[in-house]
Amino acid sequence: MKRTSPWRFVPALLILIPYGTAHAINGTPTWFQSVVAAPSPSKQITAPSLAFDHYGTPSVSWSDVTNSGGSNTIFRSTTNGLGFWSQHTVAAGADVGILTALSFDRAERPTVAWIDRNGAVSTQFDDAINQTLSPMAGNAPPAMSISHDLTGTLRGAFASTAAGTVYDINGAVGSHASASIGTFANVSNILDLRLTTDHSGRRHVIARVSLTTNNQGVLVASEPVDGGAWASTLLATADSVGGVAIATSPVDGKIALAYTTLAAGTNLSKLVYAKSTGTILQSTDVQSSNTAIFEDIDLAFDLSDGRPAIAYERKMLAPFAQEIRFAYENASSVWQTSLIDGTASLDNPFGLPRRPSLAFDDYGTSWPAVAYTDANGSLNVAFDPPAPEPATALLAALVAPVLLRRRRNSATA
Repeated sequence: MKRTSPWRFVPALLILIPYGTAHAINGTPTWFQSVVAAPSPSKQITAPSLAFDHYGTPSVSWSDVTNSGGSNTIFRSTTNGLGFWSQHTVAAGADVGILTALSFDRAERPTVAWIDRNGAVSTQFDDAINQTLSPMAGNAPPAMSISHDLTGTLRGAFASTAAGTVYDINGAVGSHASASIGTFANVSNILDLRLTTDHSGRRHVIARVSLTTNNQGVLVASEPVDGGAWASTLLATADSVGGVAIATSPVDGKIALAYTTLAAGTNLSKLVYAKSTGTILQSTDVQSSNTAIFEDIDLAFDLSDGRPAIAYERKMLAPFAQEIRFAYENASSVWQTSLIDGTASLDNPFGLPRRPSLAFDDYGTSWPAVAYTDANGSLNVAFDPPAPEPATALLAALVAPVLLRRRRNSATA
């Protein structure tokens, strides 16, 4: 029997109704909000990391933090089957966990990684086994990501305090280690970075960097087939780079990436998507504006059809507004956009990372969810579950009201 998503807030009778297999980002998304947690008094929530296990249950890692010198708590929050969130305390203490990352292995066991304010990099495996990695060289501001490759091995990366230097995170079954990936030339600071692994097992990194030339850039690097130094290139430069993301296509195993730039002179901001053909990157401007700034982003693929999607921040200048939005490629390879929340909180007042996190359900029909911080500082997850088939929708309407509404056939640009 098809497992029912824990997001469906419907009577037990409706849970037994089988849903159709509509792709998650066909038509216009219909977003529903779930509040994961509110910050404690005098504290702030840092950038969340959202992931699904392979049964379709979402989890979020995040930190409840004070300004420098205070007591912080790292949590992993999971839905409990009724749409509510249960909280597992990962770690607590002075200045711990100013940035976290989350991933599940093939046996549904979570790994949470985090960077403390003093640069210590740690992991927790399966809610029980904690490790502090060596070297302890996390950058400030912190930059880190983790995921699991096809073999179930943990793959991640974090920026070092040494200018332009990146270390990996690797291992399996709770035995995690770290080693230098390399040092990239002409980089004074790494502001953000993400790592993905292609289907052949090679790792690829994208980084948002400050350059020695005083502007910012988008740096990409790939692990060589036969070992040795990683090949790297500066993909783009700008007065400001707002966000970067990288992901592996579930269909062909090729690499895709996204980033945002701002040209101060013309106030032109862009959200760019690029996909590798195996030999070159083919790029497209998903959004561009002179009246809005595109900032932090996350990139993921709809696992049901292999189409890319991007969660992104948009800061409107006049009238001022801070938004979380969603861009997705439709069946005609045309990018569409959707508003998730028009009253988000994009900047952490303590100067710590705060960005949206996008993930797709990995069970049955793939549907998207986005974790982000709302205007009041609370941690929210917005989700767009699969719409029922017409006959199912009619039957559901006769039995009881439901929260799931069938998407409109049209899409907004």
